[in-house]
Amino acid sequence: MALESILKSIFSKLMGNKPTSAGEMIKDVINEVINPDQPQQPSAQAQQPRYDEVEQSIAQDGYVWQSRLWRRHVMAQMFRLLHGKHDLPMSEENYDKCVGRRRVGYSWRMLIDELYAQSRLWLDDKEQFAERNRWFNKAVVEDMARQLNSADGTELLRRLQKVETPEQLFKSIRNVDWDRGMKSEAWKNAYKGAGAYFTMKNLILFHNCNVHLETGEVLDRDASFKYLTDLNNNPLTTGHDLFAVMMKLINDNNFDWRH
Repeated sequence: MALESILKSIFSKLMGNKPTSAGEMIKDVINEVINPDQPQQPSAQAQQPRYDEVEQSIAQDGYVWQSRLWRRHVMAQMFRLLHGKHDLPMSEENYDKCVGRRRVGYSWRMLIDELYAQSRLWLDDKEQFAERNRWFNKAVVEDMARQLNSADGTELLRRLQKVETPEQLFKSIRNVDWDRGMKSEAWKNAYKGAGAYFTMKNLILFHNCNVHLETGEVLDRDASFKYLTDLNNNPLTTGHDLFAVMMKLINDNNFDWRH
């Protein structure tokens, strides 16, 4: 792959004096590396080099979409909520108190960011989209709309009837006045369920934690992740249910979140 040559050329151009936008510079560099013998203004055919996936992403907007990296912050946030602000023994009670103190505006701002991410994943990564849409979805937005003590709630419910895609769902919640609303129970359940799921996913895949069944059997890494996936995909599984499984996983593996 020509990625190493691309990066070297980018740094070289950054040290030069020719004014250009970052996006245009990156596109020029990739074209030079992949088509070194082409003239400065190549033909239409030469303007369509065969990039690999990473190179094409950089060429389009200078950004590599990688949805799997930032989800680890969910686990860090979960442990902060579990212990409260005073490093108390971890418990669901501490978690509920911390989340309960957050204002209703937090739930809406978080939802806006989440649905925007989902609108991107729906096009780029169907697997990641499904994991996240399992918890934050149209049904949650509908419940949140019902908690709005203003005409915005009725208007949002009307708009939601026409929503057919994740992008439309994201756009439907913009410009909503949530100040006079109440916190949605559906949002609380989704927040807890998603937090527990992604925390356990990280614990199993990256921290050597395995599921201990009630029979005493200890599942290996792959079987543990399948167990989690099946549980998460079950529509009857609540956020509280996943939270209880997460607490058991942490205790069974003596996981020390500080190290």
